[in-house]
Amino acid sequence: MANEHFLPRQKSLAYNGVLGIVTLVATLFLFISGSMIQNNILATVMIVLGLLLVLPLLLIAYRIFTVLTTVYNLDRDYLEITWGLRRELLPMGELDWIHPVSDFETPLPLGFTLLRGSYYTEKEISGLGKTLFVATAPEKMVLVKHEQRYLVISPENIESFMERYEQLSQMGSLQNVQAESENLKMLWQRVWADPWARRILTAGAISLFLLVLTSLVVSLTKQQIVWVSMEYVPAARAMLMAMIGLFFALINTFTGLLLYLQDRVAAFLRNLLWGATILLSLILIFALVFMAI
Repeated sequence: MANEHFLPRQKSLAYNGVLGIVTLVATLFLFISGSMIQNNILATVMIVLGLLLVLPLLLIAYRIFTVLTTVYNLDRDYLEITWGLRRELLPMGELDWIHPVSDFETPLPLGFTLLRGSYYTEKEISGLGKTLFVATAPEKMVLVKHEQRYLVISPENIESFMERYEQLSQMGSLQNVQAESENLKMLWQRVWADPWARRILTAGAISLFLLVLTSLVVSLTKQQIVWVSMEYVPAARAMLMAMIGLFFALINTFTGLLLYLQDRVAAFLRNLLWGATILLSLILIFALVFMAI
């Protein structure tokens, strides 16, 4: 019987996919419309609003990534839960019990979730305390008690999951496994403890700030600039450079964090990827200066 168990994904991916497409269309509309308007102030406002929509768009994209990467791995020695950039390792010997939520008379208070169809949060529940949710389908939720804490997961096939758990718990562990917990804060602390990574990420943030500042100054102080097509266009289009720099900076940072989790990947490759943000920002800044001359 397979050790890996997955959660129901269809509804969550469908909802977040539609929400992501709507947000993407709104973002592109603001960018394109803003770059075509002759009024620089109005055009700048529209492009800045488009930049602000990039954040929720990335959050939706990360939620989709989280759902796709969620795995419950049942082993004789541990229950491992991985999702996104997070991971929980629970020794089998420290698990008090696992029960489907349907076994209890009182339903779990799920509360409100903005990104519907997925529950990835930690909340205070009366009688349980802080409970970590790594689930999508309420009707398939399973409650896990690990010492003094609780976790909620939702394997797609509850019967298979529970049968496998009963078998492994009766067999006993073969080796002593220590409980582990990895989250974004811990990952960032590991990255920040690396002197080279800290310097490169700091320089990347400064170069990105200068790119946004340069784009804003050019768009507000100039009426027109020379675009890459060698034609005069509204100066507000300079904000598109900031959008390009921000997009690639976020992609590079996220990809670098993923690579940081892979110990086999050489550190210089991660730093090279993060360093590309600095190079791209500087290239775009110089391009803006020449366009504004």
